[in-house]
Parts: sequence; C-alpha cells; structure tokens
Amino acid sequence: MPRAAAVLHGLGIPQDRLRRLAGALGMACWTGGDGAGAARVVLLFGDGDAAEQPAHWLRPFAAWIETDTRSDDALGRSIARAAGTDLYASITTGTANRLHLAARVVAALSSRRTLSETQRDDIELALHEAISNAVVHGNLQVDGMKGLSVAALDRFSHDLAARIADPTFAGRLIEVTVRLEPQAAVVEVTDEGDGFAPTAPAGAVGAAPSGRGLDLISAIAERVELLDEGRRIRMRFAL
Repeated sequence: MPRAAAVLHGLGIPQDRLRRLAGALGMACWTGGDGAGAARVVLLFGDGDAAEQPAHWLRPFAAWIETDTRSDDALGRSIARAAGTDLYASITTGTANRLHLAARVVAALSSRRTLSETQRDDIELALHEAISNAVVHGNLQVDGMKGLSVAALDRFSHDLAARIADPTFAGRLIEVTVRLEPQAAVVEVTDEGDGFAPTAPAGAVGAAPSGRGLDLISAIAERVELLDEGRRIRMRFAL
C-alpha cells in the first residue's frame, strides 16, 4: 500500500537544525496537535529520554531516529531509509540497552494492524531476542555465558557493564525496520558489529540458526533469514 508523505518533528534538538534538515530533504516540520493529518511523523530526538514516552511510539509517529553525534548527512540517509518502510527506528546501543525497544515497536505496529494478544506476545518476544542479540553480541561484542555458574554470570555482567560504559561501543547503532504486507509483517534488526558465521545458509526458509535466542526466534517467526554476515536478521510474521 502507498505510504503517506512524512514530516519531521524534533525533541531535544535545535529547531534551526530541524528546519535545515527538513529544507534539505524537501520535508515539512510538524509542531504537534492534529496538523499531521495523514502524514507519517519522523521523530528526531537528541536525548534518549525522549524515546521513553509511550505516546511517542503511537500514531502519527512512524520513525524514531536518535541524532546522537551524527552529521546532517548521516541523519538524512537514515530519514531516507525510513521513507521506504512502514515503521523505522535507528537508535544508539546505549539507548536500546535501557529502553524496552521491542515493546515500543510492537505498540507502534498494533496501532496500525489488529493483533491478537498471542500475536503481540510472540512478535514482542522474538523481536526482543533479536534486539538483545544485536546489542549484546553484535554492537557490544560480549560473548554469551559459558555455563550457568556464578563465575560465568559475574564475567558476563562485568563485560556487559564495561562495554556499555565505553562510548565507542555504546554509540553504535541498532536499526529496526518494519514493512507491512497484506497478511504479514517483515521485521529486520541490524547492528554494526563484526557479524558471525551462521550454521544455516542465509535466506534458508525455516532455518534454525545456532544459538538459543535464534532458535526461539525461528520457532516463532514464519521465516527467518540471516544477512550481511550475521549483522542483520529478517523475520516474517503472519498477521
């Protein structure tokens, strides 16, 4: 189905920068209220706290982009990618680590499609696993726990805290895209890590790639594909 034209809205970023971006992209700025009409609002936020508000993840918002330290050109590329999706999020690892991103995305999806409670729960669980993998093993490059001992848990917790405190790792981006089909939603999660070699061929239908989290995703989703050397997972959910 055709997507409505998008407008920009900013939270925690200078208004002159918002207007400059809108002008460069040939877009309008939204100031709130009912003025968006049928437009899809792209929310640009300079502080991760802005993404905490549940209302910011419902209509008319359809894309959420954390400005962080990105240049105008980099933001423009993210806004352009958002235009080809029904829902889009591009946020830093630090924000994704503390924000329940899967629940926010599923809430946005539910405001556009009627989902049963079971569908909501299943999609949120699979998406949470995908985002957790992208954050922990992808962008933070923290190995999974080796065993269930206290020592293994301490090592994992220490490594995770150290990496999330490092701006180099915490500033890496997590990208989530949702494209709606008549009877399905195709969801992708992308990280900026080193990737990995999956045990199943990329694009295999119904494949169950290695890792308990990925096994769970494969059990829920209708189709799972691992792309870009493991940096991107594509999941298709029947609606």
